[in-house]
Amino acid sequence: MTTREKSTQTDRSFFVTGSLSSLKLRDGLKFISSLILPLTLGVFTVIITFQQHEVAKQQREQDRRSTELQREQERNLNDERYKNDRLDSYIKEMGKLLEKHDGSIISSDVGTTLARVKTLNIFRQLDPQRTVRVIRFLYEAKQLTDTQENRLLDLSTAELFDVDFRNSSINKKKLNNLSLTSMYPSNTTFIGLEMGDINSLVLILTS
Repeated sequence: MTTREKSTQTDRSFFVTGSLSSLKLRDGLKFISSLILPLTLGVFTVIITFQQHEVAKQQREQDRRSTELQREQERNLNDERYKNDRLDSYIKEMGKLLEKHDGSIISSDVGTTLARVKTLNIFRQLDPQRTVRVIRFLYEAKQLTDTQENRLLDLSTAELFDVDFRNSSINKKKLNNLSLTSMYPSNTTFIGLEMGDINSLVLILTS
């Protein structure tokens, strides 16, 4: 074999080898390219799934809080309705007793007992604001004024908690002859009130 033939054969070998290498490189790149897209899609899918999971978690938490808030509002509303109904019922029942006994419940032992039980019971069921309304009702009905004309309804041992009389006064902040004899007020406010016949206001003060 001549030198030229050997050179030609060598060139062909390099060409074949180069072609094979080039084919392998292209195949490798194609293979890698075929993997990149699924991997990219997979990564995005994981990220999106995670974000959706977080959004769903936050939404569930918001829904839970909204539900709890709604339930709390419903409980408060039901509680307000219950207390308003109890107050209305008490005033109607006491009104009937007053009408039956011509405005003087203590003229009847039975009437006095009923009025005392109803009032002590309503004090335990109502909040301070409505308790003040009960006392004001009894005061205006002359059941809590101890005078010669009107004898006092016995509400001794009644417990009054956090009652504020400043916004319940009658006749320009006057509560003349109001008597809360032997009641147990705790954190009760009379600031700014003009109270005539102060000797009739006999309170057992508690801390």
